[in-house]
Amino acid sequence: MAIITLREIKVDDVELRIVGTSPVVQHKWIEKMKKQIRDKKLGVKTKNREKCDPNQEYLDATYVGSETGKHGVPCDAIKKCMVNAAHKDIGIEKTLVRKAIFVVPQDRDNTDNRDLVLFDKTDDPIMREDIVRVGSGSADLRYRPEFRNWSIIFTVQVNTDDVPVESLMNLLNRAGFGVGLQEMRPEKGGDYGRFQIDKDYAATTTVSQIRGVA
Repeated sequence: MAIITLREIKVDDVELRIVGTSPVVQHKWIEKMKKQIRDKKLGVKTKNREKCDPNQEYLDATYVGSETGKHGVPCDAIKKCMVNAAHKDIGIEKTLVRKAIFVVPQDRDNTDNRDLVLFDKTDDPIMREDIVRVGSGSADLRYRPEFRNWSIIFTVQVNTDDVPVESLMNLLNRAGFGVGLQEMRPEKGGDYGRFQIDKDYAATTTVSQIRGVA
């Protein structure tokens, strides 16, 4: 019988704190919007447009942990932010980041079950009223939460053979400057959702985890 040797994958847990340099605006897909898409796909004709409840729409658009009741940001939004900041010109390919970096969840959203990391600091959200363009180009109103003076402490599991810790931190800083999080972020032509790494936090933990047997 042949002896198979599995190569060790070095995975480090890196704890980071990011601090917002502009407010975060959220817009979770609410059930009413999902129903409209579902009905259209199934050919169901709607009789009358539902009456708008601005406060309920604002609450429904907010990410809230099902266990903690705290506000948060989807883990996949943070990972996507880093992936979109990667580029071959800076020596980090997007495909490499997708496979080498994973954000550790702290809770799960109370309605759509997306994994979340939680704000460790933020002002109470305020309700925004924004004019948006919908599919046909017609105007509509959206009511969404805006978080100011925010920060998040979270852990990233990273394969340091592919992305060293220093590269991870520089990538996250680049993502915070030019990509951003959630609605109206720089990547989409806005100025919201920008952040930077808290250099003084210095809580980087590198706990090597062997994903195989030497």
